[in-house]
Amino acid sequence: NAYVPADTIIGKNVMMGPEVIIYTSGHKHDRIDIPMGKQGNDQVRPVYIGSDVWIGRRAIIMPGVSIGNGCIIGAAAVVTKDIPDYSVAVGVPAQVVKSRLNNNS
Repeated sequence: NAYVPADTIIGKNVMMGPEVIIYTSGHKHDRIDIPMGKQGNDQVRPVYIGSDVWIGRRAIIMPGVSIGNGCIIGAAAVVTKDIPDYSVAVGVPAQVVKSRLNNNS
């Protein structure tokens, strides 16, 4: 039940929970004299997901975002900006809470 547009770029060994949504465009809303639903869509901005990434259930990834290699995206997170390699990001909007680098515990 995930929504993954064709213009999404996905690396190797990516795990994705159910109901993940990836957006690569949205609705235009610049004009106030025309209803938003009649203004069309924004230009497509592909999403890039690196290799060895785990995206939790019901996460939402917004247009143009890059998720680096080795990242973990928490369940129900809303990713609105790029996430660096080997980061753990959670929340709304998603924030990096830790790095997986040098985590030899």
